[in-house]
Amino acid sequence: MTVASWAPVDLGPFLDGTVRPVVPSLMPRTDGVALLYPGLTHSLHGESESGKSWVAQAEAARILTDDGRVLFVDFESDAGALVERLRLLGVDDEAVRARFAYVHPEVDPRNPNEAETFEAMLTQRFDLAVLDGVTDAVGLFGLESRDNDALTVWARLLPKRIAEATGAAVVMIDHVTKDSESRGRFAIGAQAKMGTITGAAYTVETSQTLGRGLRGEIVLRVAKDRPGYIRGHSGPRRADGTQESARIIVDSTLEGVVTVTVEPHRGRSGDGPASFRPTTLMERLSEALEVSTRGPLSFRQLDDVVHGNASAKRDAIRVLITEGHIEVKAGPRNANLHDLVKPYRQADDPLSDRYEAAGHGQCA
Repeated sequence: MTVASWAPVDLGPFLDGTVRPVVPSLMPRTDGVALLYPGLTHSLHGESESGKSWVAQAEAARILTDDGRVLFVDFESDAGALVERLRLLGVDDEAVRARFAYVHPEVDPRNPNEAETFEAMLTQRFDLAVLDGVTDAVGLFGLESRDNDALTVWARLLPKRIAEATGAAVVMIDHVTKDSESRGRFAIGAQAKMGTITGAAYTVETSQTLGRGLRGEIVLRVAKDRPGYIRGHSGPRRADGTQESARIIVDSTLEGVVTVTVEPHRGRSGDGPASFRPTTLMERLSEALEVSTRGPLSFRQLDDVVHGNASAKRDAIRVLITEGHIEVKAGPRNANLHDLVKPYRQADDPLSDRYEAAGHGQCA
């Protein structure tokens, strides 16, 4: 029996704690603060070549490597380029085949020839859903991206529908106007794009150039945070209403390998968990590589011998790579192998809580 939407909602589950407020749990920074909300919609908008796609694809790679499922609806690129990116980011081919759904639509999903396939897609569960190319996606529905009413309709038909049906954090990749003075915190087109977002919206800026052989840096600034959890872990608010939420390092200096590290915003005041470094796991991972009789190890091999949360171990590895303790080499069947460059010890790390205990602390 269908319940009328105008009928009073039973608030009992919300009052007794059965239904809890949604909190961000995807795209974790190295301090454990996450930037995406499951089941809600988000925007990554910035200039061309600002790194928007890298941000979304890196999170897709992290989820796939952690046995999660990803839906990628591509309106701008092509399958070959995306597969190459996922391989560079360390995703093995088996994970792509088993848990990565790639769609390149060219027809309105309400078309009779498409509707059944579209509805079947919505019966699946995904952790992340990426919509790459919002303007083309809106046009596919025969709507105008500069029309506020049309954008509101489109948001209900596609991104919100995917989020509600599949449980995914939906990330829409969008562009901004060329005029930096007038764009503010909005993506190109009508302002309803921002109003329809149920999770968080981020402006994407390049701080250091991205490219093959380079170590680039992307700045994420939160422009909207409807649930409100992320702004409290972000920097000061600018005049345009945005706050820096993360610095994303895209390291392409090793041939055939790209490592992506999502770091906290710059200029933190040491206010609690955001200054956290997984130093215990960093030391355990270093020790595992030091005693390895098999040489460099894959993440799966390290995961087997080092106890702890898999996502936290990935964060620890990213820090070790960034700080030069580990380097990544290409292995058989597109595997990424981790080789020790120099041992890591908490006692030698000024940013570790155990540094002072090792006799390096300042005198009182």
